[in-house]
Amino acid sequence: MIRTLCLLGCVLAANAATALELPLPAGTEQVLSLAPAADNYAMPTGPYAQGIVPSEEIEGLRSVSVWRAPPQSSYRVMSALIDGLKAQDIEIIFSCDTLTCGGFDFRFATYVAPGPEMFVNLRDFRFLSARLPDGGAMTLLVSQTSNRTYVQMVQISPDSVGETPETVRPAEPITATPQISYATPPLQRMLSVGHAVLDDLTFETGASTLGKGPFASLEVLAGYLKEHPTAQVVLVGHTDSVGSLSGNTNLSKVRAQAVRRSLLDRYGVPPAQVDAQGAGYLAPVASNMENAGREANRRVEVVLLKQ
Repeated sequence: MIRTLCLLGCVLAANAATALELPLPAGTEQVLSLAPAADNYAMPTGPYAQGIVPSEEIEGLRSVSVWRAPPQSSYRVMSALIDGLKAQDIEIIFSCDTLTCGGFDFRFATYVAPGPEMFVNLRDFRFLSARLPDGGAMTLLVSQTSNRTYVQMVQISPDSVGETPETVRPAEPITATPQISYATPPLQRMLSVGHAVLDDLTFETGASTLGKGPFASLEVLAGYLKEHPTAQVVLVGHTDSVGSLSGNTNLSKVRAQAVRRSLLDRYGVPPAQVDAQGAGYLAPVASNMENAGREANRRVEVVLLKQ
């Protein structure tokens, strides 16, 4: 069921800005409201491509709001929001879903309000940018998890609308999530296809000790797991074909356990989020007839079990 709410009505009316009436799911609650403050905002105008998200730099009074609702399809929620904007003759200049936005890269190049109020599921989010009749602009970001739906609105109003009122609710300073935290191919691949090779880990033939590192893949994997406490992964060790199957199966599991131990001891990941298993030489990614192939087969993969 969808019902209509007046978003930021009091704040916007006080500043002679565009008052928006948009449909949000029944049971929605506002969890963050930052009153307008003079700022610049890079409003996305296209999907992530060639290392950047195209954007338009807009100056004005920026306000940020976040709502949480019972779980509903992000498609359904965003479709209702789009219909609400169109009914008010608001021009939508760009909209996309997870894949057409650019997935992982788009999200981490785009402003997101701080958690825990706002959360973006990297497998399920939708975004739009729009121009407002007063010359301002707005963006909407919708993301669904297993137990909640999140809606974020960023609105930029012209500076001339008046003085900045007091903040509706005290909040932490707005800071974008650092891109470096997640911008690694292994994590991106795990989130997109469900598994990935931790390709900066190396093991010599017959050895089970993990190198000293540092290992970027483990750092970002640990960061992801701690940020998503319901997520679970299994580390799967693999070997080359030198030796017996039983010996290699045991070796591969010991390697995976060494990686798991590093995640737990060095990075503080909760033990319940990480399992470790071994596949021996039964799942090669290259020929064991060559040195390069055997080196590639000596690896540890991470498999996402639950997000």
